[in-house]
Amino acid sequence: MATSTRTVRATCLCAAAAHDISLPAFAFPLQGIFCHCDSDRHSTGCMSLGIAVLPPEYELPSAWISKLQSTVFSQRLKHYFCPICGTMMLVHLAHDNGESGGGAHWDVCTGALEQLDGVVEFDCHELLSDTRDGGFSDFLQRVDGKTIARWAGEPGGEQLPQYWRSAPLSSTTAKTPTSSSASREERLHAYCRCRGVEFWISRPNSQSTQGITSPWPDVLHPYHSPSTPDDDENPTWWLRANNTKYLAGTCACDSCRLATGQEHITWAFVPTPNISLDAAGSVPFSRTFGTLRSYRSSEGVTRHFCGSCGATVFWDGDERPLLVDVAVGVLDAREGSRAEGWLEWWTGRLSFREDALGRARGLTEGVEEGMGAFGRHLAGAGRGGERDEG
Repeated sequence: MATSTRTVRATCLCAAAAHDISLPAFAFPLQGIFCHCDSDRHSTGCMSLGIAVLPPEYELPSAWISKLQSTVFSQRLKHYFCPICGTMMLVHLAHDNGESGGGAHWDVCTGALEQLDGVVEFDCHELLSDTRDGGFSDFLQRVDGKTIARWAGEPGGEQLPQYWRSAPLSSTTAKTPTSSSASREERLHAYCRCRGVEFWISRPNSQSTQGITSPWPDVLHPYHSPSTPDDDENPTWWLRANNTKYLAGTCACDSCRLATGQEHITWAFVPTPNISLDAAGSVPFSRTFGTLRSYRSSEGVTRHFCGSCGATVFWDGDERPLLVDVAVGVLDAREGSRAEGWLEWWTGRLSFREDALGRARGLTEGVEEGMGAFGRHLAGAGRGGERDEG
C-alpha cells in the first residue's frame, strides 16, 4: 500500500521562492523549535528563530535552493533567504565533516509556511541564556495548553524559570534618565549578524519630536476599529516613560511574517534623527548604507534587510519619513534582548492578530496570553510596560 503524503506550501514575501513540501502524512506534526541565540536574533532581526525540523531523509530540490541566497552561519549550518525580499526560509545542518550525510537535515522557517495549525507543534525554547532576560520566551509560555520547555542551552540541559534574568535589571542598565535632556550621548548599538548593516540609536531628545508626525500604529489602535483615535491625545505616541524610552510592540501581520520567515517580529519605533551610522553620532541616518537592501512590499511601504546575511532591519512607511520601525533582534543592549533600558513594551495587543488567527490560532492565542501575563508581571514589579485590560 502506498504511503499517503501531505503537502505544505512555503513561500517568501515576493513569492519568487515559493515551493511545495511533500512529506509522508505520518511525519506531521513537525517538531517546532524557537532558538534564542545571539546569532539567530541578529541574523533574522527577530527575537528568535522559529524552525520546523524536516525528516532527515527529505531531499531538498536543487531548483528551490537555486532561488535562494545562502549565508554561512557556522561550520555546520547555513541559512537560506530570498535575495529579492529578504525572507529567511531554510536552515541546513550538515554532517560533522561538512558534508551531507548522517545527522544532516533541513529545517524550514515556520513563518514561511502557509499553514501552521496541524502542521507544526512547538515544544521548546532553546539557548535562552544568550538573551540575558528570557527574550520572547516570556511572551510565549503555552500553545494549546501545552507548556513550552525553556532550555538555557541545548534541549535536555538546564531549564530556566519564567521571567528569568541573568542579573537584576537595575545592575545591567544605566540609571533611567529623568528627562529627555539626560544621557544624550549614550547610544545603543545595532547590527545584523555579518555587520554589513550597523548603526547606533541615541536616547530620546528634542529631535525625537521635532517636525515628526505619524498616524497611530495598529499595535495601539487597530486599523479595523470603527472608532477614530484622537490624534491630540498622544501626538508623540512613539515616546514613553517621560520621553526617555521608545515604544516597542509585536506584529503578526502576514507581510511581516512572510518578510522575515518568522511567526512574529518585534519592532521599536525610533525617529530617524536619533539614528546615526557611527558611534559618535556624527554620521546621520541614511536609507542606503552598508549591505542594506530594500524591497517595496506594498504601496507606501519599504522593507530593508541585509543583502549579505538576510536580517530584517527596518520597516519604512512613506507617510512617516522621520519615524522608522527598527527590528528589535538587531539591538545589542547589555541588559538583554528586550532592551528594557531603552524600550517600553506594549503588551495590550498583538498587532494584526486578525491575520494570524486563521493560520495559527493556537500560537496566536498563546502569545496573547503570554503578553498579558508579562504585562501584569511588569506592573507587579513596578517597571515600565503598558497593557490594555480591555
